[in-house]
Amino acid sequence: MVGDFGAQFGEWHEFFATLAGIAGTLTGLLFVALGLNPAIMADTSPAGQRVLAGQTFHSLIVLLLIGLMGLVPDDSGTALMITLVIVGAQGLLRVTTDLRKVRHDPDPHWRGNRAVGLVISPTLAYATCLWLALTIWRQDADSLGWAIAIVLLLMISAAASCWDLLKWIGETHRPGDG
Repeated sequence: MVGDFGAQFGEWHEFFATLAGIAGTLTGLLFVALGLNPAIMADTSPAGQRVLAGQTFHSLIVLLLIGLMGLVPDDSGTALMITLVIVGAQGLLRVTTDLRKVRHDPDPHWRGNRAVGLVISPTLAYATCLWLALTIWRQDADSLGWAIAIVLLLMISAAASCWDLLKWIGETHRPGDG
C-alpha cells in the first residue's frame, strides 16, 4: 500500500515545485507592494488593513511551505502530512484571531460581512489541510487532488487581499503627496 501511495505521490512533484516557485515569487512581490506604503503595517493604520496584509503574507507562506514539503523525498508523505496538520491548526487559530481583530476595528468598512468575508476562504483551506493530513496518514493517494482545493482557496484569498491592498495604496498614496 505504501508503494502505491509513494508512486502516486511522486507524480505530484511538478505540482509542488511549481507551487513553491509561484508562492515564493508572489511573497516577494507582496513585500514590494507593502514597501510602497509601509504605513499599512503601522499600529495606527486600520486593523482591517493590517489583518489583510498579514493574511495575504500568511497565505503565501503557507503555499510556499506546502510546496516545499511536497518536494521532500518521502514515499509515505509524512513531511507533508505533518506540515498540513501544523498549517491547518495554526491557520484556524490565526483566522479566529484575525476575525476578532477586524470585528473590533472602529472603521465600519471592516466590521460585519466584510470581516466574515475575509476569513471564509482561508478557513475552508485550513480545514481541508487537516482533512488531507488525515487521508495522507491513511495512505489514501486518491485524496491528494484535494491539495488543489487548498491552493485555489489560499491563492484566491491572497490575490483578492493583495488587490485590495494595492487599491488602498493607490487611493492613499497619490502623486505629489508628501
